[in-house]
Amino acid sequence: MGRPRNRQADSAILKATVTLLGETGFQGLTMEQVARRAGVGRATVYRRWKSKEEMIINALDTLMADFDVAETGDLHEDLFAMTCWLRTGLLTAPEGRLLPHLAAQAVSDPNFPSSHMESWVCPWRDAVEAVLLRGREEGSVRRDVNITGVVDMLGGVVILRLFLGQGRPLEDDQIRDMIDGVLNGALVRDSSAA
Repeated sequence: MGRPRNRQADSAILKATVTLLGETGFQGLTMEQVARRAGVGRATVYRRWKSKEEMIINALDTLMADFDVAETGDLHEDLFAMTCWLRTGLLTAPEGRLLPHLAAQAVSDPNFPSSHMESWVCPWRDAVEAVLLRGREEGSVRRDVNITGVVDMLGGVVILRLFLGQGRPLEDDQIRDMIDGVLNGALVRDSSAA
């Protein structure tokens, strides 16, 4: 039957895989690099995973964003806090740093499961959508506004600025201006417009 698998080695390998993905991307990553970074022998890695792709997918499955932004009930402030959380995560969290690589891989490889991107982005999307839907129910957000489109605009600006703006993230005042601009067309102007 053999020895049981060493859970510490498993954890070290998966952590090394995530870290190296952020540094090298999918194409540059090798199982040998992962073994060195994890401090294990190559055979240890190859016994656990048949291929680099299988190892990467297993490592990505361990990532889950800890979305812990408390809602205040103020539409602007909640959207501000949530958008700042996204910006910070893209800058500092391993999951966030991997998003450009995940997006590139998903575009170039039709067999690559997009669920890995969704597991990190979806908690944020769901929370922002819930805030906007609450605003609609309370009468401050117009009933005809495309909530998904508003969520896409908020997240899209943050992501594009970071990935295409030489890594310069939006400042807090820029995030507030963006939220005001997006909400300008979404908010009810008077009670008769609801």
